[in-house]
Amino acid sequence: MYIRKFMGWEDCSISDYTQCCNQFGYNSESSARFLTFFLNNGAALKFLAYRRKGELSGAVCLDNGWIANDYKNPKMQTGGMPLPAFCVIPPFKENVQCVAPFKSKSLSAHTRNFRNASFNLFSRRQVAYSRCLREGFSKKVRYNRNREVRNFLESGGEFVDVGDISSAFLHDSYHQLFAKRRQKQVKLCETTKSFFSTYHNDFFGKIALWRGDPVGVQLLITSTSKLGFFVDFINIGYDTDIRNHSLGTIMMWNNLVSAHEHAERAALPLHFSYGMMSGEYKSMWCTPQNTGRIVTLLG
Repeated sequence: MYIRKFMGWEDCSISDYTQCCNQFGYNSESSARFLTFFLNNGAALKFLAYRRKGELSGAVCLDNGWIANDYKNPKMQTGGMPLPAFCVIPPFKENVQCVAPFKSKSLSAHTRNFRNASFNLFSRRQVAYSRCLREGFSKKVRYNRNREVRNFLESGGEFVDVGDISSAFLHDSYHQLFAKRRQKQVKLCETTKSFFSTYHNDFFGKIALWRGDPVGVQLLITSTSKLGFFVDFINIGYDTDIRNHSLGTIMMWNNLVSAHEHAERAALPLHFSYGMMSGEYKSMWCTPQNTGRIVTLLG
């Protein structure tokens, strides 16, 4: 505790943390809104503020000594909900440098505030960010993807914005279709339903319907801050009995187009994450980005 104080760190409240989020920016992993959900459901999270010359210059949320929402944390309390945990951006003032007295193996490359962070020497993990819609895909690929979407619509399919359906409908449709795609039952709980209800407006995209029934849900969660419009691809479920259309590709392309349009209207950079850089399809859709880790002597 005294070492932290000497280094400029001190305990703070969720209010101080939220102030830093609003002032400096954040992503879904570090969002005060989402962290509040876990606090309200019993998670013993702590908050630290960093002050430079008396000025509040940044803050972190800690989960058993780790930055919260770091999937490498063996004692993680914030799992189980449809949130990313691969690339944390703590709310920090740009160009402020300090030593981090906590652990992380999932720092965003955007975060350059910690002197004891490494993005190359001790970290080989990569996250997958969507390619730019215009420059990242060839003219032929864009034509083929748009044609597939058009064929789906012309043959009787439709898309419905997640904002135009109830949270219960989104929750049930996603989990039913995910179970069908994976051919296994998904364990549901009231806490998950509560999350869908509480953050209904933070889900993004359009679900696919066929003759009025849901056949595809790409589950996307978003955060918007001064750093940009963050879209995180949580997972996808679709009806495997629909064989005339590549539902996964169609939904992914349609939602990517919608995300780019939304970011352009908001005049914000788009950060569309597909999670960890794994799977052959991500090499076709994404650009890899290194993540960092905190180098610490803490046990």
